[in-house]
Amino acid sequence: MVKKRLMSTARGVALVRVVEMLRPAGERIAADPNARSFVNAFNVFGLRFMQLSGLSRLIGIEPMLTFAIVREQFVEDIIVAEAGRGLAQVVILGAGFDTRAYRITALKDIPVFEVDHPVTQAQKRAALKTVAIPANVQFVSVDFETDDLGTQLRSAGYREDVRTLFVWQGVSMYLTQSGIDRTLAFVAQHSAKGSAVVLDYFDARAMQGGEARVIRFFTGIMGEHVRFAIDQREIQTFLRTRGFTDIRNADGMQMAAPYLVGANAGRRMAKGVNVVIATVA
Repeated sequence: MVKKRLMSTARGVALVRVVEMLRPAGERIAADPNARSFVNAFNVFGLRFMQLSGLSRLIGIEPMLTFAIVREQFVEDIIVAEAGRGLAQVVILGAGFDTRAYRITALKDIPVFEVDHPVTQAQKRAALKTVAIPANVQFVSVDFETDDLGTQLRSAGYREDVRTLFVWQGVSMYLTQSGIDRTLAFVAQHSAKGSAVVLDYFDARAMQGGEARVIRFFTGIMGEHVRFAIDQREIQTFLRTRGFTDIRNADGMQMAAPYLVGANAGRRMAKGVNVVIATVA
């Protein structure tokens, strides 16, 4: 059973996307006009007030907010780049309140499978009742405690013989290693050679840092506790032994480099969460 909470990490990230849209167009790192469907006006006002007043910097959450929006755009740019190289389908694991499939032009003719718990999906579809869901998007309900991911995906039309991109954002750090291994095994064993997975993870070396502690504190309040972290120096071996190659890791500085320029050069970014993309061998 999924507990109903006033705020979850999915809604929290949607809130960050909404507040980013309140910045002048030239200063936005990412843009998501659909995100407002998932948050209420009071929370939007509160977070924007905190930013404008400097309170978010004073209490130490501003770097976390910057990280959240940089990660959004960094992963989105990977999706667009992979679509440009030729994709037959996209699987978004733990889709939450992600809306990329509804607004990224490069995905409009590519089947997209949004995988998540049925309760979360019901909340998402209710919130998006005024948004037209593209015909290429399929919702795949999976209770990871009782359902088999492969069975549910295949019943929705997933194909194992075509190049696929798996997007796994904001999930791995809340799973046990056995849960991570099961999912990576499915990707490696049930997708075509050349398919890829993009995921984010906690760098174990940064777990004790001040900014990482802030991230862990707020995700803990939302009921999602960090269970998994790995030293970024070990991520190559970790993924290679699980059937992947061409492993490209980006730490916080590398993620931020394209976006924290010009008017955004002064925005501080939290460290400790990396994004990696790896190809099925």
